[in-house]
Amino acid sequence: MNFDGTQTIIGKGAQADVLGYKGFAYKVYRPSYPVEWIEFEKKQQIEACRAGLTDIRYYDTDDPHIVKMDLIEGDTLEKKMLEGFEGGFDLLAAMYRKIHAADTSDLKIPHLTDTAGIGLTEEEKAEIIPLIGKLSEKFSSCLCHLDMHFLNVMLPFDGGEPVIIDWINARIAPAVFDYARTYVVLKECAPEVLGLFEKAVATDIGSLGVSDADFADAVHVCTVIRRMEKRS
Repeated sequence: MNFDGTQTIIGKGAQADVLGYKGFAYKVYRPSYPVEWIEFEKKQQIEACRAGLTDIRYYDTDDPHIVKMDLIEGDTLEKKMLEGFEGGFDLLAAMYRKIHAADTSDLKIPHLTDTAGIGLTEEEKAEIIPLIGKLSEKFSSCLCHLDMHFLNVMLPFDGGEPVIIDWINARIAPAVFDYARTYVVLKECAPEVLGLFEKAVATDIGSLGVSDADFADAVHVCTVIRRMEKRS
């Protein structure tokens, strides 16, 4: 696929850039990024749509490393918060509740227990697989986004409902892992706001019956997985 020069960069990530072009968004992956992972991401997006959690569709192009997407005319939650929006943490908490309430009975989303060991060393697997099993036995599972942060929530300019993006990490798992994943990301990228995040989600985490020790176990799991992602 060729662009005519009128495209604009609207997002940049470790594995892909997102371009705005002729009324659509195009995710342009690095040439080295495995095509099968791109296909997996597209399937994840389909399932998120089926769950009623997004209406953003992905479309094939003639280049397997370029995916066409519906364009969201809006700003990231991060940008709005930097501009002074004070409801960001409460909005993030509401997005968790929406995701975790989704009907998973017919969703073709992998379980965390089935995929967590991918890319890990044997030592890392020995560290976290038992913890995932323990928490999965203790708490009921639901749909988890597993990469919820302020760059993955879009606020449309027209005042429409917030849009949650980037569903590739979504798994069926106890909700504690969703909160723990965000905790790990914020601790790495914005430790100064951890207290605000914890305050915003404390009631919801407490309602699950999650103890401090349970949360620490989930944070350890997410820390190991995050470490693996960064070296990939």
